[in-house]
Formats: sequence, structure tokens, C-alpha cells
Amino acid sequence: MYRIPKEEEVRQAIFKAFRKHNSFSSLNKLREAIIEELKKMNKEYTISMRRTRILTARAGFVKVDVKKKHGRKKFDRCPVCDGKLREIRNLSLLGKETVIGYKCEVCKYKSKINEVPVRYTFYLTK
Repeated sequence: MYRIPKEEEVRQAIFKAFRKHNSFSSLNKLREAIIEELKKMNKEYTISMRRTRILTARAGFVKVDVKKKHGRKKFDRCPVCDGKLREIRNLSLLGKETVIGYKCEVCKYKSKINEVPVRYTFYLTK
């Protein structure tokens, strides 16, 4: 059986994992380190990849670098932290406004149109 930890417990585990390793080159390695810290609190705790990424990006003491590639998927929410995306607009040569990209209001993620995240790298900032 498994149990889902509270958000505050996950934040503590994230902080402890970063104090040990300082950075993570992939989301999978980060999740493993967080699960290791959560298991010290309660043997039944586990966490999903999505929740790991979202809570880490919103933690405030972690910087997230995102490697992107060209793709066809359009996002309504931020692919990093699930925050609200704002359109980045520019004027065309004809004087019309066009959308050239997106920026997240929560984690400051930026992307051009038709870019999708491929790899996440996490760094401790404070």
C-alpha cells in the first residue's frame, strides 16, 4: 500500500534532497532522491513525476532549466509548473499583432510557439 504525502512534507523532502546533491540532471533522478527522503518520514510515502515537477518548480528555492525541441503540441497551462501561460506578442511587418511565444507567470518558463519541453535540469538557488 502507498500513501500520498502532504505538500509541506514534500517541500521538506525537496529541500533535503537539494542540500545533499545541489542539482539534478533529470526529473527521474530528482524524484528518486525525493522518494528516498520521503521514505525516512514514512515508509509508505510515494510521489508521481508530475507532482514532483510541479512542487519543485513552485518551491521558490529551485531554478529549473528546460531543454526544448520543436513539436506540435499546444499548451494551455505551463508544462513545468502547471501555472497560467501568458502570450508573448509582437507586431508583424503588416502591423498586425501575432503571438510569437508564451511565458509562465509563476515559474518564468518561456517558449516559442510549437516548442515542447524535453529535459529538465534542477538547481538549488539559495
